[in-house]
Parts: sequence; C-alpha cells; structure tokens
Amino acid sequence: MDEQLQVRETILKLERLLLADETRLSTDAFSNLLTDDFLEHGSSGRSVTKDDLVADGLDSVQLDIKDFNVRVLSEDTVLATFRTYDTASGKEQLRSSIWRYQPGGWRMLFHQGTPAET
Repeated sequence: MDEQLQVRETILKLERLLLADETRLSTDAFSNLLTDDFLEHGSSGRSVTKDDLVADGLDSVQLDIKDFNVRVLSEDTVLATFRTYDTASGKEQLRSSIWRYQPGGWRMLFHQGTPAET
C-alpha cells in the first residue's frame, strides 16, 4: 500500500475513533489522541484546549464522515479535511485537523469545525 494512502487510512481511523462514544466518554482515551498543546476552534465560536476538554468532558455524537482527504505538510505532520453529517440534526460541518506523529503514534494538534452549506 502506498505510504500516503496508509497515512490517510490511519488518520481516518483516528478521526472516527475520536467520534466514537467509547473514546469520547473516556477522558484517558481521547486525551491520548491529542497533543498536550492541542487547540480547537469550535463551530460555536469557542476555542478550547486539551485541558478544557479533559475538565469538561465530551458529549456523545452521531456523526458520519464524508469527503475525507489528507495532505502531507511535513515528514511528521498532516492536514485532514472532511465533512461531517450529524444524523440527529441533519446539519453538516466542514472540518480540518492537523495531526502530528510523535513517539507513541499520531496525535491531533489542532481541529476546527465550521457550519457548512448543504
């Protein structure tokens, strides 16, 4: 398998893992997938850090991923872009994540969600 395709499949698997209840409802599980300096700009307009997420926790979501792409930015950093579809509300969002490879595997460094026109 082509190296870029392998990275794409790995990052897609990790993005799906971050949306899964077993990860979202476990502080340790989702914390292990984020860098210590993680930052998110949410669709709510709020910015949150890893510490904020650990303190507040995450809610359960029902999101499907579509149009998933990965762009290699450097040897250890990739940009993932995709859309999510909320099966409960019918709303879509444009999403982007920056992932960095560190000892122990890929960790998300940055994430942004923006409401999408449907």
